[in-house]
Amino acid sequence: MSGLRLLVSMGLKAGGDRSAPLRPQLVEIDADAQRVLRRASFPADPQRVAGPASHQELTAASLDRQGLLLQPSHVEVLTLDPHSLRVVRRQSDPAFHAVHSATPRPAGGLVVSCASTDRVLELDEAGAVVAEHRLAEGRVPEGVDLRRLDHDALKPHEVHPNHALYVGGELWVTRFEDRCCRAIPSGRTIELPEAMPHDGRLRAGWLWFTQVTGRVVAVDPHTLQRQLELDLAEITGERRMLGWCRGIEVVGSRLFVGFTMLRRTRHREVARLLVRGVRGRKLPTRVMEVDLDTRRVAGITEVGNAAGGTIYSVTAVPGSDSSSTL
Repeated sequence: MSGLRLLVSMGLKAGGDRSAPLRPQLVEIDADAQRVLRRASFPADPQRVAGPASHQELTAASLDRQGLLLQPSHVEVLTLDPHSLRVVRRQSDPAFHAVHSATPRPAGGLVVSCASTDRVLELDEAGAVVAEHRLAEGRVPEGVDLRRLDHDALKPHEVHPNHALYVGGELWVTRFEDRCCRAIPSGRTIELPEAMPHDGRLRAGWLWFTQVTGRVVAVDPHTLQRQLELDLAEITGERRMLGWCRGIEVVGSRLFVGFTMLRRTRHREVARLLVRGVRGRKLPTRVMEVDLDTRRVAGITEVGNAAGGTIYSVTAVPGSDSSSTL
């Protein structure tokens, strides 16, 4: 198998049934051929979820120093071989709820962002929580296994930290509700005021963010200066709604961005189409490639089904392309 392969971490409703709960799915795509190669599902331990109807998704993954995939779901973190998709390790903690990202910790172990509890947790190599960064106070029930709470039980979120990662000695946290990314403990801030941000992926020395409206921003985390801005709606010339923009990967001059088709009830969908016409027609859940040299769309790969599907991250498989992603 040759060419660049990407792993798309997402949630999918079985059979395209909009009433079904989301289930975790990892989709491998051939970026050059723009096709899906295989799909794998990793259901959580039933004892670690609120019940059979609770949503389960694979959220924002990253690679560790050994090239293994750190793949979180809302209640656990899997370590996967990105080639065989074999589970090497499962980690979980009662403090996990709506885990949105997992990244390596410089001292060993993991950093996870818990969007629903407005916390960032640091785990050592043994899997024990050794640091807790509270971004809002008084919101977390004490003495409770949070994994057993419904996914929506702790809404609304004051900060909603959807991504956390170390850059050198600084821990950066992307704060969805605050429209920024802020370093702990220095408080240095990257403002992202145009729209709510996701991601925060370090590539070639820059932090790359998506914004939900279809924007991409790259920032130097040392100078805090913007290095690149893209409006994907403008680049595509698309009149229809692009979808929820989340998940980003950069390989050389190739930029990959995820778009999630969000759906409401059938009656609301019909009403929206009548009111908005062609502009109200939603595009499918997909990964878009943009050539950074020409600022043009280079490819699109659909990864969802009739009910859409929720993309959280896009990660290049190590060794599947000669260009480094780091």
